[in-house]
Amino acid sequence: MAQVTLTHKQSQVIKQHKVGFSWTTFFFGGWVAMFRGQWSEVAKWVFLNPITIGIWGIVQCWTANGKTITSSLEKGYVPNTQADADLLISKGILPASYKHEEVA
Repeated sequence: MAQVTLTHKQSQVIKQHKVGFSWTTFFFGGWVAMFRGQWSEVAKWVFLNPITIGIWGIVQCWTANGKTITSSLEKGYVPNTQADADLLISKGILPASYKHEEVA
């Protein structure tokens, strides 16, 4: 399981996120989104999982970590190193045109 390190531009807070399949989501379902504070994802779990007879929940195992990373990027976090940026580009989380800047 690959990990990526993100640093907030202003506060210099560092977060590590796993990239790829989310085993926590596989075993604990919508509870993971609730503990991560992703309330729109919790609402989707409540409504879509019963309608699709659990198929939506299985698909979320592959997208949950990417959504968490995207949420952090939207809050001002940036990849810590060029290798982290390259990993996010290869997974389709960052656009190929992304240019990494060193965090001071």
